[in-house]
Formats: sequence, structure tokens, C-alpha cells
Amino acid sequence: MPLKRDSLSSILDRTYANYVSLFKPLDNPPRHNLLKVFSAVDAGIYHQLLGDLDFLSLQLFPDTATGEFLREHWSTRVPPLYASAAFGKVIVSGIPNRTIPAGLVVKSDASERYYTEKQYRVNSDGFAIIDVRSENFGTNVNLQAGEKLKIVSAIPAGIDSEVEVSEDGILGGVDGETDEEYLIRVIAYLRNSSRYGKDGDFAAWAIDSSAEVSDAWEFPNFGVFGALLIQVINGNQFDGVNPVGNLHDVTRYINEYAPFVTFTVRTPEIITFNPSIALLSYEDSLSNRDLAIKRIRTLLQLTAKPGYCVTAGALQDSIIDGLTISDATVKLNGSTTGKINTTILQYPVVGEVLWE
Repeated sequence: MPLKRDSLSSILDRTYANYVSLFKPLDNPPRHNLLKVFSAVDAGIYHQLLGDLDFLSLQLFPDTATGEFLREHWSTRVPPLYASAAFGKVIVSGIPNRTIPAGLVVKSDASERYYTEKQYRVNSDGFAIIDVRSENFGTNVNLQAGEKLKIVSAIPAGIDSEVEVSEDGILGGVDGETDEEYLIRVIAYLRNSSRYGKDGDFAAWAIDSSAEVSDAWEFPNFGVFGALLIQVINGNQFDGVNPVGNLHDVTRYINEYAPFVTFTVRTPEIITFNPSIALLSYEDSLSNRDLAIKRIRTLLQLTAKPGYCVTAGALQDSIIDGLTISDATVKLNGSTTGKINTTILQYPVVGEVLWE
């Protein structure tokens, strides 16, 4: 029988009626009716207890548990993914052979701080490429190549105060997964609790390895030695797709759980394509345009993967529903039969939609 929590007013009425039936007060009670006071106190306590029981009953099952209760239930079998720091390289200029000490701290324009963990030396060309790690966690600490930072700790003699992010950027900073994202992984585990290296297991381990990994795919017989290729991405077709920066952590996690199999973890090159769409004149509205883009993104989110072939026909079919949008013309590379082919090292993402 499901737990039913009555409203406070309903509990108050029942409590007062119970008191009245027990004490049978006079027809003309005093101005400050103590029975009503007792009823209000008891009803409040009872209502609170029912609320606690209602909440605790939801924490018994993974699909209704929330927050730390969900993680406490399943953390031994599905480790939660928390926020992580970003790491990367910056270019420091200075006089050759000058020492760059460990603990050097640099700050971005957004006031995020990054620090070094070991000592470096400026080479004969007048620069050094040093490793840095962010002080804070989350996506806000990621930086793109070429961004400028300033040294905010003691500036070593002969070293420029401004540094530059190297060509690979400072990446890997991710926000912790939400309750909904963790629940999806718990349910996936319950449906496939036996992982021993069968098809799909390596991709599942990759997703469990880091909050930065949003999706993963397996491709056998990759490279000269026929290794298993595991491609990982961050994000989705609606909010944006990005490469994964912490491939080393993903590889290390898989090695902890997987059997001895030769594999390599990579993140695909993001291939952006710009389709052109023409709707019927009497259906060409802003809402229908937004709907068409949403349907294209939904199609790609459900079907796209590295090596996927995007066709104008498939995009057209995803847009037309026969009701809101009864017809449309979609072109890729200027043709209604156009297509975008990707290799297993590339991942397609819809970019700007051109309207005709």
C-alpha cells in the first residue's frame, strides 16, 4: 500500500475531532480553546513525521532516490563522478637557462588560478612549456589555446610576467554529474551488471570513468596491431560537443576493470556541417524553423557516432511530420542528395542552419 500523506488542514480537523470526542467540552468553551491549541501542535508534529516517512520511502529505490541517498545506495557498485580540475600546458618566456620554480601560480582574466607542481628551466630559445593544473574544479577553468595569463606569485628573475596557453589548451575541468545523470548510469548498471569485456563493456567503462565523458563507442581492429579503439566525447548535439581532455584518466580507469585487451582511447575530431533548409512559404515561421533544428539535433543525438554518414534525405525525413511541417527541402553541399561522410576518427555535429 503506498504511503499517503494527508494535508495539514485535514490532519488538524481529525485531531481536533478526536480531542472533542475524548474530553466532551461544554457547549460554550472558553475564549482560548486549549483543545484547538493541542490539536494544532499534534497535527504539525504528525504532518512532519508523515513528510519524513514520505521522503524516506522514496529513497528505497534508485529511480526515486535523490542526492546523497542515491549515491549512498549505489556508490560501491557505480562510483559517482565528481567535479575535476583542468590541466594543460602554458608557454613561459624568459632569459635562457633561468629556473622556473615549482609552485608558480598564474591567473586568467576570469580570475581562475593555475599552478605548477615541479621545476622547469627556460631553454636556449627563450621559452619553456610547463604543466599547470587548475586550483578550482568545473568547466569554468578550461582555457583555449592562445589565451593569456599573468603570474600572480613571486615572479622569478628573468621570467616574463605574462604566459600563454599552449596549442592543446587547458582542458579536463568538468562539473560533477547531476542526480539525473548518475541515475542513468545506475539504471544502465542494473541492466548490465555483468561486465567482462563483451561488446559495449569498454564504452560503458569509459562513460563511468569521468564526468567529462558523455558518450563512448567501440571500434575493433584499429591500427596496425588491431587494437580496440574507444572514442569518447563530451557534451551533446543540443548544448555542444567538445573533445575529452583527460584521456589518460579514462585509460587508467578502464585498465582497472577490463581484462587484458589491447585498446586505445581517443577523442574524435569534431566535424561541423551546415545544412540549408527550405520550408513551404505558408509554414515558414520562426517556431517551425526552431522545431526543424531541434528535430535534426534529436536525430543526430540518437544516431550519430564516429564514422556516421549524414545524408540530406535523413535530415529531411526527421523534419517532416505531415502536420506542423508537411514538406521541406534539405541540402548538404548544395545538393538534395548530398552527404557528409566521417571516419571513425571524426564525429559530425550540426552547425549553422542556412534558410532558403
